[in-house]
Amino acid sequence: MRIGELAKRAGVSVQAIRFYERRRLMRTPRRTAAGYRIYSDNDLEIVTSIKKMQHFGFKLAEIRRILQLWVLPGDTGAPFPYDECSNNECLREGLKLGERKLQEMNDQIRSSIQIRDELEQVLNRLRAGLKPPSKPVQPAGVQARPARAH
Repeated sequence: MRIGELAKRAGVSVQAIRFYERRRLMRTPRRTAAGYRIYSDNDLEIVTSIKKMQHFGFKLAEIRRILQLWVLPGDTGAPFPYDECSNNECLREGLKLGERKLQEMNDQIRSSIQIRDELEQVLNRLRAGLKPPSKPVQPAGVQARPARAH
């Protein structure tokens, strides 16, 4: 598939695909004789994974590292870090990255809850300080005029 179809199927822009390539989050695509980039279903899976990891709050460097564990090592020029994951080291590292991200998210949630609770306390104090609106008091012996019909 060409870049436009990949972008459409992945739900991203063509510029995003090119950005991912420049940041080495994807392998360099094959090209046709006319110079068009050609992508596979694996590339589609990579782009959707990148989007998901971004949604989870992973930074580009973290995403690149995760992808290097499984799909990118040959494209970086570096040797594959773990002999085809034979000893589960890549799984352990991926798990460690995910657990670290989960901890960061939990810390952010705790912080957000604390800030929300503080705001709620301030608002409750403000509400307590408000006096209910009073009805206008009529002087003794004066009656309110009936409303006129129009």
